[in-house]
Amino acid sequence: MAKKNYYKTVAIGGEKIMRGVSMTNLDHLKKDIIENNTVPSRFYSEYEVKRGLRNQDGSGVLAGLTRISSVVGAKSIDYVRQPVDGQLLYRGVDLFDIAKLNEGNFFFEKVAFLLLVGQLPKDDEFSKFKTMIANERHMPDSIIEHVIKGINSKNIMNKLQSNLSALYSLDEDADSLDPYENFKKAIAILAKLPLMIAYSYLSAFKPDAKFVEPPKEYSQAEAFLYVLNEGKESDKFDIEIMDLCLALHAEHGGGNNSTFTTYVVTSSGTDIYSAITAAIASLKGPLHGSANKKVMDMMDDIKKGVKDWEDKEEVRAYLKKILKGDAHDGSKKIYGLGHAVYTKSDPRATILRDEAKKLAKLKGREKELALYLSIESEGPSVFSELKGAKKVISPNVDFFSGFVYDCLGIPSEIYTPMFAMARIVGWSAHRMEEIMSGHRIIRPGYKYVKTVK
Repeated sequence: MAKKNYYKTVAIGGEKIMRGVSMTNLDHLKKDIIENNTVPSRFYSEYEVKRGLRNQDGSGVLAGLTRISSVVGAKSIDYVRQPVDGQLLYRGVDLFDIAKLNEGNFFFEKVAFLLLVGQLPKDDEFSKFKTMIANERHMPDSIIEHVIKGINSKNIMNKLQSNLSALYSLDEDADSLDPYENFKKAIAILAKLPLMIAYSYLSAFKPDAKFVEPPKEYSQAEAFLYVLNEGKESDKFDIEIMDLCLALHAEHGGGNNSTFTTYVVTSSGTDIYSAITAAIASLKGPLHGSANKKVMDMMDDIKKGVKDWEDKEEVRAYLKKILKGDAHDGSKKIYGLGHAVYTKSDPRATILRDEAKKLAKLKGREKELALYLSIESEGPSVFSELKGAKKVISPNVDFFSGFVYDCLGIPSEIYTPMFAMARIVGWSAHRMEEIMSGHRIIRPGYKYVKTVK
């Protein structure tokens, strides 16, 4: 049987090593592998399997209880699921009321305290909380040299996983399950993420860039922009927008894929670094965390395909082409419209839309935003007309977040890592909840079915 040699270049500590791997060719097994690992769809109906842990009406199967947040996108009226304006509560407080707490910098930190501790901080508590974060906002030299610079990868989510795994080895009590110790570890990871992301991006895409550490008095948002821009100060409004974006992405219930992953992995008794690395692996998947990048790619295609952005009929015609698979990536999806939970509105999108309008005016991109708003207004009716569906859809937070990040000059390669930088708060809060409340490894059932060729 023929053999092939596969060679892979591995960079360790800056030194490139060529490793040869001999592999027997088993290409003839490809068809068997596919057939023997595919469960026919009829079995899912026959055994009433709830794929994706979803009920028939699209709602999530009840798999646990949480005191951290609530996500409501529809309500059951006379046993029929009905669309409603979306509601997101952080520790029982409506997101729109949370947004009113946004006064100057450190809005994200205030939200982080609320989610992690379960209550808003007193002045002295908040001061100490911010100091704890500031004191942890540095990266060990060994990780910078051997992981960030030493292992070359242009996928920044992959680099975050490597960084977190390396942090485990530097923690003398890494496996602790004590809730307060995990709270402190969460703060340490939270503080380091702006540097992990910025350094990893700069190392991969701007190898001559300067690595800086932010002043200790900076907020998470300000620190991130400062490090990403190699020590350049950002505009006050840019910092405020970034602060808001982090707060809006900090938490979204226990059932979203990455948070549920955190629950599952934590229930095995593993450490926080492994749990967060697993959550990042989930968020890295294109069906979860990279939607805003997909929106931006779609918008670039629409801008090229639609000559008159102000002509709603031309916009509608192009959206129909996208839904038919004749334009953009052939996916037949209008990215940024619709959500697994929300129907009539996504409260995060509502808040971000208003800020996007201010930002577009400030940056001279009002015409571009008008195209987004046209797609927002026309997209649902085009979807209904073409698909014949009665499903109510509206823009989700990703529809506007990519535009906002682009206005701030943030490269698309780190849109999803920024999501992780915010969601670390929710993941950590749910991890502590699982440690104290779960008390049982998560282990759902899978039925064996035999298929006969």
